[in-house]
Amino acid sequence: MYKITHDVYAFYEPGQFEEVISYLVVGNDRAILLDTGMGIGNVRKLAEEFTRAPISVVNTHSHYDHVAQNHLFENVAIFDAPSARRASENGYSKAVMGPMLAEGMLSKPLPDDFDPGNYSVPPFNVTWWLKDGDVIDLGGRKLEVIHTPGHSPDSICLLDREARLLWTGDTYYPAAIYLHLPGSDIDLFIMSYERMIALSSHYDLLLPSHNEPCVEKAELRRVLQAAREIKAGNAEYVEGVEMGTRNRRFEYERFAIITKSSGNGD
Repeated sequence: MYKITHDVYAFYEPGQFEEVISYLVVGNDRAILLDTGMGIGNVRKLAEEFTRAPISVVNTHSHYDHVAQNHLFENVAIFDAPSARRASENGYSKAVMGPMLAEGMLSKPLPDDFDPGNYSVPPFNVTWWLKDGDVIDLGGRKLEVIHTPGHSPDSICLLDREARLLWTGDTYYPAAIYLHLPGSDIDLFIMSYERMIALSSHYDLLLPSHNEPCVEKAELRRVLQAAREIKAGNAEYVEGVEMGTRNRRFEYERFAIITKSSGNGD
């Protein structure tokens, strides 16, 4: 756990390859948990140690490593998109989640009360289907929903103008950014980065959902430049396999971008 600023906490899952970060953001009246991680530990129990305010979930998007414990909460908000509706209705099966526990995916023992044989993500109830521009009012703290598709169709960022923070979900993090998944789109990714950078006068820090809880905002311009080069066919890459699919990996100093092998997002 890291305390980022007043009433903002990062819950880090360092024992699993994805290195997911969930954030507890506390207002005067209520709190949100931004993403619920891989579901290996009890994130609700952890969050309740840091606030007595009622906690709702807000998801940055509907991939399994961000929604695994949504079912533990009564109130869940996620961007309204077909991919999110499928995830809420179906969850993710043991066949999908089991490989997340395979050899090489874990760096520390699983909790004693965790059953790896039944590892799956249950369906969950959504109480607020978010739209671009919605404002989440926690009492004395307002978070603005910014739709940032590219990594996934339902990806969002949250902007806290007063605290000058931007939660980026998987739209940005300092590691290999996936643009080769179903629903990924490099054109939308570029548009989302242009939008985030246009808002940069309203935030100082990026709070990503993987690897590092705080990153300087200048990184967004470097990623945008790289994505434009990739789109134009002017970047070097290595052919490889990631998550079972062939892809092209473009390496940069602090991050990478992975696209479909079929053609640089064309």
